[in-house]
Amino acid sequence: MLGAGTTQDLVQKAVAAADVVYAAFTARDLDARAEMLAQVCTDDVSYSNPLGSTVGIQPLAALFTELAAHYPGHRPTRTTGVNAHHDTIRYHWTLRDRNGQNVVDGIDVVHFTPNARLTSIVTFFGQPPPIRYTYQA
Repeated sequence: MLGAGTTQDLVQKAVAAADVVYAAFTARDLDARAEMLAQVCTDDVSYSNPLGSTVGIQPLAALFTELAAHYPGHRPTRTTGVNAHHDTIRYHWTLRDRNGQNVVDGIDVVHFTPNARLTSIVTFFGQPPPIRYTYQA
């Protein structure tokens, strides 16, 4: 879904950049990850997930190296289309093991510049919890 403040072309470029970030997760080493991230992210890109956060391409590459060591052979994959408006996209993703089984999934919210370089990636694990209503008299 395309909302106000952006174009289909810009969103497609931002999605392609986000896909490069996922490919960087599976790159062979720290230098390869940093090189891939530098192609699509601003120098001060921020990244956060429930386990940690970083600012900058090298720290993000190092975090991906650490995470990939805990999940060898696993591959993050976007599993839905994209919602977009202004400078932001969001989509669901999953982390698949070598057998293609989903290990964890979640939502990414990504901010980008007018030339589709990523400035911020916020990752949530799992689906949002259901609303719990409490009625009091």
